[in-house]
Amino acid sequence: MNLRTKLTLAFVLVAVVAVGLVAVLANRATAVGFQQYLAAGETDQLAQAASQLATFYQQEGSWNGVNAVLRDSGIGPDPAGGGYFVRILDAAGNDVGGRGGGQGRNALEFEPDFALPILLNGAQIGTLLAAKSGAGGSRAGEQYLAQVNQAILWAGLIAVFLALLLGIFLARRLTRPLFQLNRATQAVAGGDLSQRVTVATHDEVGELADHFNAMTAALQTAEVQRQQLLADTAHDLRTPISIMQSHLEAMLDGVFPTTPENLGIVYEETLRLGRLVGDVRTLSLVEAGQLPLDKQAVDLTELVAQAAASFAPLAEADGIQLVTNLQPTPPVQADPTRIHQVLANLIANALRYAPQGAQTPPTVSLTVSAQDEQVKVQITDNGPGLTPEQQASVFDRFWRSDAARSREQGGSGLGLAIAKGIVAAHGGTIGVESEPGQGATFWFTLPNG
Repeated sequence: MNLRTKLTLAFVLVAVVAVGLVAVLANRATAVGFQQYLAAGETDQLAQAASQLATFYQQEGSWNGVNAVLRDSGIGPDPAGGGYFVRILDAAGNDVGGRGGGQGRNALEFEPDFALPILLNGAQIGTLLAAKSGAGGSRAGEQYLAQVNQAILWAGLIAVFLALLLGIFLARRLTRPLFQLNRATQAVAGGDLSQRVTVATHDEVGELADHFNAMTAALQTAEVQRQQLLADTAHDLRTPISIMQSHLEAMLDGVFPTTPENLGIVYEETLRLGRLVGDVRTLSLVEAGQLPLDKQAVDLTELVAQAAASFAPLAEADGIQLVTNLQPTPPVQADPTRIHQVLANLIANALRYAPQGAQTPPTVSLTVSAQDEQVKVQITDNGPGLTPEQQASVFDRFWRSDAARSREQGGSGLGLAIAKGIVAAHGGTIGVESEPGQGATFWFTLPNG
């Protein structure tokens, strides 16, 4: 049994239970109300009869001939089986008249349903006793209740039929997105990550469809990135492997002599391969959230000063001014080795591009400052800068602004992606601000304490 059928049956079941409960309560309330109405009418009729009997006694001065009054008033048993057995008692409680059920010695014993005093000038001159002559009440009342029950039954059947139609409509409407999700899920399981479902509601089912669309979009993006990663990795591995293979073949064939210089070229390519494999491994650990961190209290100002001292000879050799503006900052909880790796990537990147700018002399500035509850590090160069499109992709894997030059200088295109992952693993943020031709400022923040 599918979900649509279950929902339809559930709607119908609810309708049947509700209609049945309403029918029972309505029948009970109608019967009780109608009986109360009949009882009130009977009481009024007997009260009028008692008033007529009091008038009769006032005119006659006794109860002689009272049966004629009862006969003329219409009180008594009727041929249809309804009406009353009536008895008239005088002030002393003696039976002085009646109608139905016999009189005197032949009078039937009965328990009166009504006992009304007969009053004259405030004094009780007798009692009117009345007992129903039928056990089930009047046939008119029975017919009325039967008609009411029949109307309730038809109303219930119509309500159940409408509930069935409404249940089918609502079940189809509610399950349509689920059927779409089911088909889309099967397609995704088969490898089609382009599947999306139409979001037509804003309820929980609509939220589920939104989340499914977001999930498939993320999977599709991840698949594209995975394929790009494999292609970029293969491309970056092919270059050093080709160089090593060609040099080794040349030396084996005697084309190149086996000299330290030729062997040094092969060795440099093995180092490049090692760096690339290490970067790929680090990036995979970062993206998997499994990068091991040895957090401790770190003075970020001191760590930046150490990194600046390490790169000072390289900057001087390239004619680049390395400027520092290091303010005292509170300690941060961080892995000093990993944060030094971030600083090294950002400083090396700035030193690589500073000479390419139009401004002279090429300059790289390092700034550390405390802001609110975090410490901010900025690395600024006066190189060529980045366009908005480049800024959006600068932290992507294997991204290079100039692929040929970066490969010549040994860049793997993973440094900034690794830096972003390491900062994120420390609970910080990283970003870039740049204007084309005005240089670039890479920054990251770490929380205090």
